[in-house]
Amino acid sequence: MASVNKVIILGNLGKAPEIGHLENGRMRVQLTVATHDSYKTKEGQKINHTDWHEIVLWTPHAEVAAQYLTKGQQVYIEGKLIHRCYTDKDGTQKYFVQIVGQQLVLLGGIKSKNQGVHVINHMPQNRLEDHDDMGELPL
Repeated sequence: MASVNKVIILGNLGKAPEIGHLENGRMRVQLTVATHDSYKTKEGQKINHTDWHEIVLWTPHAEVAAQYLTKGQQVYIEGKLIHRCYTDKDGTQKYFVQIVGQQLVLLGGIKSKNQGVHVINHMPQNRLEDHDDMGELPL
């Protein structure tokens, strides 16, 4: 039976990327991306709503994100949704939902001290395979 697990996010970074490395040297970058929506109530009042999405990127996308992404920058990410649980140090079971980024496009300009503004699209020819390696994550 066929199935699909695909997420597309187009939003702005809420804070600078959080960069980490596993013991094997593999880079991992954690992003918090905001998306916005608005709707009208029955009374006609416009309501603006922001959702925050936790996204993890692995090498090679992590290297690009670490080098070029900054707080507030617009980014397009395709990936898959994962649900995980773990037991914290107090013995409490915790659950979280995260997007594993499999494609990354940097939108808008990249500010460079010496060369003005550049646009960088990072979509490698050989798409990142299923490299979420959640078993290796230090939570």
